[in-house]
Amino acid sequence: MKFISLIKRGANLVKLGNAVREFRRAGSEEKKRWAKNYLTEALGASRGIPAKVGQLMTMDSSDSEQRDILNQSIPPLSIEEVEEVLENGWGAPYSQFLSGLEPVGISASLGQVHFARLKDGREVAVKVQYPGIAKSVEAEMDLMGWLPRVGPVSKWGFNLEGYRDVFWENLNEELDYLKEVEQQKTYKELLTPIKEAIVPEVISELCRPGILVQVKEEGFDIEQAEKMVPDQKKAMGRALLKHYLHMIFHCGYVHADPHPGNFAFRKMGRDGFAVIIYDYGSVLKIPTEVRLVLLRMILALRRHENLCPVDCLSAIGFDAEKLADIRSALPALLSVLFEPFLQEAPFLVKDWHLGDRFDRIAGDLKWWFRSAAPPNLIYLMRVLHGLATMLDRLDVPVSWFFFLDQTCGDLYTEAMQIVIPKGKDDSGVRFDGLSRYLKINVVKANGNKVRLTMPARVADDLEDVIEPDVLESIKRQNINLDEIQERVVKSGFVPQEVFQLVDEERDVRVWLE
Repeated sequence: MKFISLIKRGANLVKLGNAVREFRRAGSEEKKRWAKNYLTEALGASRGIPAKVGQLMTMDSSDSEQRDILNQSIPPLSIEEVEEVLENGWGAPYSQFLSGLEPVGISASLGQVHFARLKDGREVAVKVQYPGIAKSVEAEMDLMGWLPRVGPVSKWGFNLEGYRDVFWENLNEELDYLKEVEQQKTYKELLTPIKEAIVPEVISELCRPGILVQVKEEGFDIEQAEKMVPDQKKAMGRALLKHYLHMIFHCGYVHADPHPGNFAFRKMGRDGFAVIIYDYGSVLKIPTEVRLVLLRMILALRRHENLCPVDCLSAIGFDAEKLADIRSALPALLSVLFEPFLQEAPFLVKDWHLGDRFDRIAGDLKWWFRSAAPPNLIYLMRVLHGLATMLDRLDVPVSWFFFLDQTCGDLYTEAMQIVIPKGKDDSGVRFDGLSRYLKINVVKANGNKVRLTMPARVADDLEDVIEPDVLESIKRQNINLDEIQERVVKSGFVPQEVFQLVDEERDVRVWLE
């Protein structure tokens, strides 16, 4: 049976491979759109891992068309098949437990959800696993072992076996709904201090390995949230952020399947909103030491401490030998990665430009940094990506800095006391090597002086902070601002003279300090 599943899933993956090739070869925008829709449809039609990939691909606000295609392409179970799964699991006609079962369900990657009513009148959501999906997922995981090592995976030495083991461990938990029941109960208990977050109550006596029943908690989705006024969206953003920060840093137990379909919002009080979290099959457990080291790095970046980034990253599982090749860029890379936690003002995710800035600082060596990371960190990155995506879709600034202090400030003393083992790195690269400020001094021909002090991070885009008339003078004097910008970025934003300009109207000096 497993061999047959392997053949079927292999055929599906061949179809997906063809869809990916069509997408890459597409020339015109119309052709690209067609190819992307075709790829999304192929991912949905395969259920299991491909459908999960499709969910991650269609998280952004611009992907509504692909989300619709994905949702419509996942083959649903008929109501007769759902009834059969329920009756096999409960060992009795489903009507003994339910007084109503909606015939149309909501399809997902591993199962589908139908709303129903219990005999006592409570409204519930009933999740039913697709029959045979466990064997399909296992076959796909086996096929991963046969994939050729090409592209960045080969060139930069990614631990593919490690990633496969982490994926399989996570998926194995997702396929056991009784495990999910226990995780959901634990999550509900741990989340008690955050009043702006709601975890549905599980009806344990009706749950089975392939059936999960929980109280129906209604709310509106992210698509509707995007259309609301800024103050309302800010309240929703704050609820999301408080939930994630509490669960990541305080509990080390965080929801790790962050596609927007697993979240909804509900009005709470006069001005507030709560976030409702669904689906606890994938929960990331973060060891205490890892959480404290992450906090320690954030605090070190905030305070410009004499702390070695290679040692910090090694303490959470990074390969120190790989990091040695990019150690000079690490303070700058980490300041970009943790920027939302470092900026005191409310942070707007669309201004982050994480990928572009990693490219500018490290170039292709960004892959060396990523391959140095332990495979189990992939789910934490997925969690943070999911949070950032939802905040980006809400399109309002929220203060990560403030809510980290509010939610996790009581952990700072413990984080500061953690002992980070010293490695072999003697390069002298430390967090205190980063500049704190970009300074601009202007002396005009009439003797007037202008002095500006800005956070050093604005040096990432010099053209945006220099006055238009000064930019004109820079061009006239053939000063290559692009080259200066590249030098500053490649240096890792260490203290340095950026440029000086002298003309008939002014003397200008710009430096990092």
